[in-house]
Amino acid sequence: MKLNKKLAEEILKMAKMDQDARFGSMKAKDRKEAGLKIIVIDKKNTKRAKEIIKKYGWPGFNLVGKKAGHMFWLIVQHADLNPKFQKQCLKLLKRAVKDKQAFPSDEALLTDRVLVNSGKEQIYGTQFHRDKKLNLVPRPIGDIKNLDKRRKSVRLEPFKEYQKKMEKRGKETKKMVLKKRS
Repeated sequence: MKLNKKLAEEILKMAKMDQDARFGSMKAKDRKEAGLKIIVIDKKNTKRAKEIIKKYGWPGFNLVGKKAGHMFWLIVQHADLNPKFQKQCLKLLKRAVKDKQAFPSDEALLTDRVLVNSGKEQIYGTQFHRDKKLNLVPRPIGDIKNLDKRRKSVRLEPFKEYQKKMEKRGKETKKMVLKKRS
């Protein structure tokens, strides 16, 4: 299969819009307006991702390359307004991982996202949220005892390392949020 450079470039642009909106929202004076911008971009990206899926199936490495393949996952990961679509994509992503056309870690992250959005415990401990004090804390995780084994199987770092990074990121963004409120 020949690499579809045009599709890869389009996916990378979609992901850039996604990330610019999210990182821009942390610096925005009007957080509500910034949040609405994220929603608009997520809806637009989800609509286009559905079209891509319909035409190509999961855009794996052979079709769009590793970077764009990973960025397509990011777009689906942020399609939280359409959990049904995320579930559909997870099935396709699992097949792509099996065929070595996607990263196992992306499958783990989307698996946890789908579970959390369904009100269930996550498997890999990848999903965090802000508590009442605005700290980033993990969403409920099942079978904590074997968590690092599962994480290792999909090439994720040990949970304690990941948790430290998330807590650090949470403190940095918390400072920005509190600064904007004052």
